[in-house]
Amino acid sequence: MRSFLKIVVFSVTAAASISFRAYPQSGTPPVTFKNKAKSAGVDNFGLGRAAGMIDLDGDGLLDLICADSVMNNVFYRQTSGHSFSYANQTWNYAVDNRHTYGVLAADFDNDGDNDVLFINGGFHSVEKCQFLRNDINSNGILTDISAATGDLCGLSASGVGGTVVDYDLDGDLDIFISHAMIGSAMQTCNLYRNNGGLTFSDVAPAAGITQLGDFRFCGSGDINNDGFTELGASNTKGENIVYKNNGIGGFSEVATAIGVTSPNSTYNFGIVFEDFDNDGWMDIYVAKHYPLPLGTSELFKNNGNGTFTNVSAASGIGTHTDMGHNTGDLDGDGYPDIFIGTGSPHANGEDWARLYMITPSAAGGFTATDVSSASGIWVEGKTHSHGSAFGDYNNDGFLDMYMNNGGPESNPPTMQENNFLWQNQGNQNSWIEMDLVGVISNRSAVGARSVAITSTGRSVYRYLAAGKGFSNTDSPTQHFGVGMETAMDRIEIAWPSGIRQIVLNPTLKTHFKAVETGLRMLGDATLGSLVTVQGCGASSYVTELYASVGLTWEPFPTFGGIKQIADPIFPVASFSLDSLGMGGFSFTIPSDPQLLGVKFYVQSWTHLANAPSGGSLSNIIEIEIH
Repeated sequence: MRSFLKIVVFSVTAAASISFRAYPQSGTPPVTFKNKAKSAGVDNFGLGRAAGMIDLDGDGLLDLICADSVMNNVFYRQTSGHSFSYANQTWNYAVDNRHTYGVLAADFDNDGDNDVLFINGGFHSVEKCQFLRNDINSNGILTDISAATGDLCGLSASGVGGTVVDYDLDGDLDIFISHAMIGSAMQTCNLYRNNGGLTFSDVAPAAGITQLGDFRFCGSGDINNDGFTELGASNTKGENIVYKNNGIGGFSEVATAIGVTSPNSTYNFGIVFEDFDNDGWMDIYVAKHYPLPLGTSELFKNNGNGTFTNVSAASGIGTHTDMGHNTGDLDGDGYPDIFIGTGSPHANGEDWARLYMITPSAAGGFTATDVSSASGIWVEGKTHSHGSAFGDYNNDGFLDMYMNNGGPESNPPTMQENNFLWQNQGNQNSWIEMDLVGVISNRSAVGARSVAITSTGRSVYRYLAAGKGFSNTDSPTQHFGVGMETAMDRIEIAWPSGIRQIVLNPTLKTHFKAVETGLRMLGDATLGSLVTVQGCGASSYVTELYASVGLTWEPFPTFGGIKQIADPIFPVASFSLDSLGMGGFSFTIPSDPQLLGVKFYVQSWTHLANAPSGGSLSNIIEIEIH
């Protein structure tokens, strides 16, 4: 690096800049479902609340979790042939009859497997949450460590909703929980900071999370594209709240300021952040509990300038008894759709579920097409449907839905119902699926944002969330439906760490894993200072560093990415990545005044040792000496 710096006497500031637009496709094939719950062994009969669909035992197959209010929560392990076995005893999960409403599953200790948090309390009780550390691969069980988690399971509360975030970008997953009223007393939400070692501290007051309400379900997402995650919670006794992440460990409540309000503000039952039109900006769906006289559920379009527009009236979203709700691209056209579980006890006991296909409208809003009957989800009749977890459990490239059904716990004998496993029958649309593994970022890659760009320039955006809708955990596999597209140009991944990674020319109708691979700089590039170029990727891989004073944009399929530094390039150093996938190269910038203002760029190639090709080209880092 020192010899390279001696010859760098000029800088290049031009960089490649490519923009893409999203657009609708006509003639979208239909989507239909068949209920496979009974034949698959997962038609649990209970008072269903939240649902989870995630791999717990590390075999590559999605397992199922049922939160079941005052009945016993249930685990199902997927086995061969896409059937399931009851796993409570297998994984040593004991009977627990607390009021469980939410289920969050993610790798909270960054050890490579998914832990489980049950959110307890709900509308009618004050209870402690339950945390299960995943020890299945070491001793075959889920270990209840609730008593050792600090504030997370040490505080009794009326927990309803939950979502997982790394709000401070320290690489550990934090937890946001929304609470219902206790008697006549309004409650605040909690933000539990992960201290490491699976202990958590409530930092809500210090972080500015102080608003009171009778909250239901919550959500998270980066609505202003600044790399920091915002939080939202629905309020049945007033306006919803949206907390803007200020990027310094604190939040500001901005719902009114950004336009996410409603004249019918009561009986809000959920808030979901989702990019419904693939324009690169996350929109908002608000679920409403009662159909009349309080109006429809709502869709808010992100204007891309820090504000939102309510486009519900022209969308056709309709009026229903929204309780359970979730979003995902069920028909593979690239646009996320909305499932609504109509769980109200006031709608003659039961009501019809709803399924809306969402597409951009010609007027700049959204069109919600009701396919509830045509999709087949009405063949089982009316029901109370609360939790709904989405994921491709049978690996055919189309998202399936697991419905956790059941009514109010106040009358268990008459409100118990069987669950549904809605298997997507697929259509002619193309797709690609990607599993993300963080290295510098949190291992679960929660908060990562990806865009799949087709050969025609169409962009399909996805944001990895854990804890969505009725406090569900969806499969973390990133699913990109691309309609009738025939080839993929690349997938770009924005990791929470700030690393930007490109996967070049992935093959449609395949499922692959992307390990966080790239570079970042540590230190300040001043004369005489020590600077470290930190690299990450798959463990035991080798990283080779190269530098240049110019930029380019050249696809290099042989080396797995885009060459972004222009010839001539200069080899700098190489290092092996350790068992955690980390490595780096440190150097001291010479105390030479001639180097002031010099700018250069570093890119790496990370690959298997002794491999002549393959691997991955990294993002570039810019170093300007001052």
